Amino acid sequence: MKQAFARLERRLIKAKLARSKPDELIAQGEKRLLAVFRRAATQSAAYRTVLAEAGIKVSDIQTPQDVLARCPVLNKANTFHRFSADQLLCSDIPATELASVLTSSGQGGSGFALGLISRRQARNAAWLIDLGLELAFDIDKHRSLLVNCLPMGVTFASEAVCVANVSVREDMACAVIQQAGALFGQIILCGDPLFLKRLCDHSQDIGLDWRRHRVHVIIGEETFPETFRDYLAQVLGIQPDDPASGLIGSSMGMGELGLNLFNETRETVALRRACIRRPALLKQLTGVDLAVSPAPTFLVFNPLRTLVEISSPDAHATGDLLLTMLDRQAPIPLIRYATGDRMQRILPEALARALADGGLSLALPTLPVVALHGRAKDLLPGGGHTDLFKAALYQHPALAREMSGAHRIVQTEGGIRWEVQAGKGRPLTQEQAQDMVETLHDTLAPQLPGQALEVTVHAYDAFSHGKTIDYERKFAYWQPAQ
Repeated sequence: MKQAFARLERRLIKAKLARSKPDELIAQGEKRLLAVFRRAATQSAAYRTVLAEAGIKVSDIQTPQDVLARCPVLNKANTFHRFSADQLLCSDIPATELASVLTSSGQGGSGFALGLISRRQARNAAWLIDLGLELAFDIDKHRSLLVNCLPMGVTFASEAVCVANVSVREDMACAVIQQAGALFGQIILCGDPLFLKRLCDHSQDIGLDWRRHRVHVIIGEETFPETFRDYLAQVLGIQPDDPASGLIGSSMGMGELGLNLFNETRETVALRRACIRRPALLKQLTGVDLAVSPAPTFLVFNPLRTLVEISSPDAHATGDLLLTMLDRQAPIPLIRYATGDRMQRILPEALARALADGGLSLALPTLPVVALHGRAKDLLPGGGHTDLFKAALYQHPALAREMSGAHRIVQTEGGIRWEVQAGKGRPLTQEQAQDMVETLHDTLAPQLPGQALEVTVHAYDAFSHGKTIDYERKFAYWQPAQ
């Protein structure tokens, strides 16, 4: 009875979202902002201190617009590195009501941020996950196995799908699929790009036949190019341009804010692929020139849960992402929190106009759309972006099969040195390595005008930057000049 009611509730919400307009949902979300602010200002000692230092009284903030215009911007440094957890925690939630703690990745090297999860949130977690899975994969119509390959203790709870929390064990993931995959109508893989590359390589080594199953993929932790999506699709037997085939989509979240704050849909994947085939469409929509920059990732978000701001926008309205979580019972309220990402809103009317001008007929998402340009630190000082290197690495699938996916971009006085790691157990002759160097150089160099590019391919064990790759930590793809 409980599961039947949950399915009905998911169906009703799905139908409601399909009828809604993005602007209407955003307006509904903004109405919650004032209550979120007032609770934080009265219940969080840390936030009271921040407001006092900015000279802001609670009585000064009368409208949602006042919050966005006057309240200070929070970030990891001025929040989690400054205040203790008891100062950040709202006083209306006692510590006994905390169910779990989730940390950020710590990739920035400046410490961690904490996400505190209340028992109420924990009780609702499975339902929220199941709703997201239903919206993306129709889990109420298909018996589903979710194989979770995310690291750092990230686990999923569900009342609608079977979950295998295997972490970063490619052998374990493949064993689950080989032995239990036939019990299910579809398999959903969840992991980060670097580990999914390892999983695909291992599955080919042992002869796992993915085409026996209907497979979907959720990719988190970092951005990736379309060439990587195509690489996964080729291995997993997925046709990315076929709506009836499996979906390979990304999900963006943060430990301190929440999982799956933004995600791709079939519609946004189709939009990105259309933009790559037609660079003029991408330039009209985002201002991005594919000749020198990677295509952004088009994502949707739930404005009833997350309020999105774009700060300090450039000429194309791309700026720094600020998020406010609209949960009025969150243990740690985060208002106007800077994530370190670069993002741009894609207005429905602008999207419809660009598609019409290009003579394209694509289905439009019902939720608001944004373009994610990656993290600010992924932009290279001399021009270029780390995703250009990822795109070049997967441009030639046969070559990519010989690589691990790990690589390091090093800024030098004369330009850029790109060091690439060969795959584990994939020995290379000097001639093969030289052929790969020339192919990678010729693929990437045109996108780095005015910069000298040196490419080196290392054997797996000779790749010095890979000594710490354990798939538990995010891998740093580029190293600034010292």
